[in-house]
Amino acid sequence: MAEQLHVKTSGEGDSNVVLLHGLFGSGNNLGQIARGLKEDHRVHSVDLPDHGRSDWLPQASIQDYAHCVANWMDDQQFTNCCVVGHSLGGKVAMQLAVNRPELIRRLVILDISPMAYTVRRHDHIFAGLNAVKEARAKTRSDARVVLSAHIDEPSVADFLLTSAYTDDSGLIDWRFNLAQLETDYRHMLSGIEVQEARGLPCQIPSLVLKGADSGYVQKTTKQNFAHLFAALEVVTVKNAGHWLHQEQTETVLSIIRRFIAP
Repeated sequence: MAEQLHVKTSGEGDSNVVLLHGLFGSGNNLGQIARGLKEDHRVHSVDLPDHGRSDWLPQASIQDYAHCVANWMDDQQFTNCCVVGHSLGGKVAMQLAVNRPELIRRLVILDISPMAYTVRRHDHIFAGLNAVKEARAKTRSDARVVLSAHIDEPSVADFLLTSAYTDDSGLIDWRFNLAQLETDYRHMLSGIEVQEARGLPCQIPSLVLKGADSGYVQKTTKQNFAHLFAALEVVTVKNAGHWLHQEQTETVLSIIRRFIAP
């Protein structure tokens, strides 16, 4: 049985835009972009596998996620879509473009590189998420207190709590597949695979938006992307970090609108 993805669709435009969120998130996390594009496009906010209300996989990897998204797009008979991905979603979008370039008309990558990452940035987050379950927290307020012992940034705790829910026992649990994501975290850090690539470098017009204050994308951006994407544009968004679409929403939307306009 094929894995089912939960997708929220809005807008009445003729062109399709697919939004892919980052690690520990859901389709709702790109809500600012969805709302900003729905007047001119039909926008599909996808919960990636192991996240939100989508099915969980036996293994979590960028390649597996890209296959699931491609299968969903095939079921919808989508071609020539615009795909926008943030962080992990950006890696999934890149892998999708490399595997199935015929599905994509324009590619937008928000603050992530196709290269492998060696620094484990999320170990303290895994610790906090597990601590909430071990503490048997019953309210989001209780969960926030537990998270604060591991996570210094309140905005990150608030982001994580968007995926909290109360289970049948009255305890706070997470909608994402925490155990599998932690087990397979190394796969989330890996680079884009090229085994299934079709004619690299890919000719899809591609845009990288990186936050000026973020450490996720190196200054040598074009060199890191050149082996995968030939038609690449890079824009640095001032006064923004990794969450550039939230910190500079109108700027990011304006750039994306121009780039994906038919």
